[in-house]
Amino acid sequence: MRSLRSALPLALGVLFGGVAAVTWIASDVRDAGAVGTRTFDLDTQEKLSGGEQKGTAITSQGDVEAGWSTAKTTLSKGTTVWAALARPDGSVLLGVGNEGRVLKVDAAGKETVVAETGALAVTSLVEGPGGKIYAGTLPDGEIFIVDPNAAVGTNPSAPNAPKPKAWAKVGSDHVWALAFDKKRNELFAATGPDGKIYRVDAAGKSQVFFASDDTQIVSIAIAPSGTLYAGTSSKGQLLAITAPSKAEIVQDFDGHEVKGISFGPTKPAAKGAPAEGDTLYCIVNEYASPPDPPRKLGIATKAPSTAFDPGKPLKGKGQLWKISGLANDGRGGKPEKLWDDKTTHFFSVTADSAPRAGGPVVYVGTANEGRVVGVDETHGTSVLAKAESRNIGAIGVAPGGAAKGTWFAGGDPATFHRVTGIGAADATWTSKPLDAGLKARFGKLTWRVVGATGAAIELQTRSGQTSTPDDSWSAWSAPLGAPGKVTSPPGRFVQLRARWKGNASAVLRAVSLAFVTDNLRAIVTEVAVPTKGALPSGIPSSGSDIPKKDASIKLTWKVDNPDNDSLRYRLWFRREESPTWRPLTKDDEPISASDYLWNTEALAEGWYRVRVEASDEIANPLGQALKHGLDSPAFVVDNTPPVVRKIAFANGKLTAEVADGVGPIARLEVQIDGKPPWRTVTSTDGILDDAVETIDAPLGITGNHLVALRAYDAAGNAVTKEVEGK
Repeated sequence: MRSLRSALPLALGVLFGGVAAVTWIASDVRDAGAVGTRTFDLDTQEKLSGGEQKGTAITSQGDVEAGWSTAKTTLSKGTTVWAALARPDGSVLLGVGNEGRVLKVDAAGKETVVAETGALAVTSLVEGPGGKIYAGTLPDGEIFIVDPNAAVGTNPSAPNAPKPKAWAKVGSDHVWALAFDKKRNELFAATGPDGKIYRVDAAGKSQVFFASDDTQIVSIAIAPSGTLYAGTSSKGQLLAITAPSKAEIVQDFDGHEVKGISFGPTKPAAKGAPAEGDTLYCIVNEYASPPDPPRKLGIATKAPSTAFDPGKPLKGKGQLWKISGLANDGRGGKPEKLWDDKTTHFFSVTADSAPRAGGPVVYVGTANEGRVVGVDETHGTSVLAKAESRNIGAIGVAPGGAAKGTWFAGGDPATFHRVTGIGAADATWTSKPLDAGLKARFGKLTWRVVGATGAAIELQTRSGQTSTPDDSWSAWSAPLGAPGKVTSPPGRFVQLRARWKGNASAVLRAVSLAFVTDNLRAIVTEVAVPTKGALPSGIPSSGSDIPKKDASIKLTWKVDNPDNDSLRYRLWFRREESPTWRPLTKDDEPISASDYLWNTEALAEGWYRVRVEASDEIANPLGQALKHGLDSPAFVVDNTPPVVRKIAFANGKLTAEVADGVGPIARLEVQIDGKPPWRTVTSTDGILDDAVETIDAPLGITGNHLVALRAYDAAGNAVTKEVEGK
């Protein structure tokens, strides 16, 4: 995204989300290619995000620049924010759960309860004629009229308190969204779990306007042209409702739900040219399985006897779509995916009514880490704010992205943030704790500053042994005004903080910190070899064709590599009765893979062992490399089939002696007159457990016959010998 220094506005109603892990994954660490030195390279939006932001923004180009400065109000009368509505006097109304209240936060940040619905949650707020405010709730499908200037001091949802009377009640359990059509003076309610849209007249009487074939309609909005659009869950369809009971499927998304809809400004058509149509932005979420919102959000169909405790939904994936050129009937739109985030699903979306050139055109609130993200026409993104709340449910944007009038709200915990400016003097960016994997010594911290001269940004570090900073961590170091050596003490984790020194034009780029961990020895924990030299698939079943015996043995091993050094392996072998280890690999050509194919064709039969040695020599300087070796269990090398020493067939009985150099004999079978099948026989003592076995087996036949005997050893080698008799 281009520079974010143009002010950007935001309004937000908060829902539920999860918290991402705080430690950095291995991909954030780059091997510097010399004597064990590695670096943390923070050069992408993903790597720069996840920490703390105060008056800064993180762009998809991997820059940190001046961003929103905010004033925060911690909401004490609500847990989660579901809906928000800006008022002309600068205040914002918030629909919250699980208390079912409507709160007002005035321009000074003061919180007031203006309505108590007695429901579990106020999910939607919309303004009607004469400044009348409608509030949709769940789980009883009720709509209330709210006085934005009221101040309610008691809680009717408390035990034994009378419940306020609703203005209207629809025939479904959950009111997910409301939209007011000013042209027709009608209120529309999107509901579930039966996927209906209700039209409510001025007297509060409702009737079904449209019934979908999906379980939930979770979003609804009216385009500048007057067309009613709706988003469903669990099929994830965007619908244009063109008349009662009539709809056009605008888009059938791969995801499961169209969570939010917002419209961009309509450009006037050139003289003599056809109208360009509506431009719609929508957020689409995909989950591991199609969601059932009441169950997914922990919402009961009827009010439970205990306190409402909304659960967290499964982590999903979010997409932002732009559909332009929509005709009045919802047709002809051109879909374009602006953003695809596979780490989180989305909760809120708001388009800028008059976006500035190069700035964001639409804003998205995420379900994880409480991020507000601006997206421009070039698909560039910028993380404008990161709240302490887990999610962002609603965003209010002032025209042109101006700071005045921009705000957002977060949930879990419930907070309200009003944007006060861009690039304040105390603007800071703090990284996630960076994980070196082991206790590390830190070297030089480098970065680049563009758009300003001199020490416009200064950096600090702190370190510790825990993944979350606590009292055991070191204090923040003295600030560095230019790249230099880090003075924080050794530790497994380190955190970086950048401070802007009042210069809003300064942009931070290419942050890198060198470090080296203590060298720890890699330990070979297991060497796997063939069991008794047998075929990988075992001895073939009776009557099967004799498999081709391969003299190659695949050796594999496992290694515990605590510091993740690059390793090289050397292999040796010896006969069980010999003390001398002989090399399998050349000393100057060690291997890096954890397996080795060994051709044993030239080896004598017998018992052998293999030794595998792991060395970290290529990742450490001379004299500091460490190594460890482990011997395999003994195993058999046997590439020679058994020998039939003597064989006879007389009086219907087969007698023979079979011997193998290593043994044991594993299977004996016979075939009569060259005709299938092969039939198993056993040794004289009835147990195949020796390298030499005798056979004395009545075959139950008379007369002259050609009898074939086939013998397998445990390694899968086989021999066949025939005898004629009667």
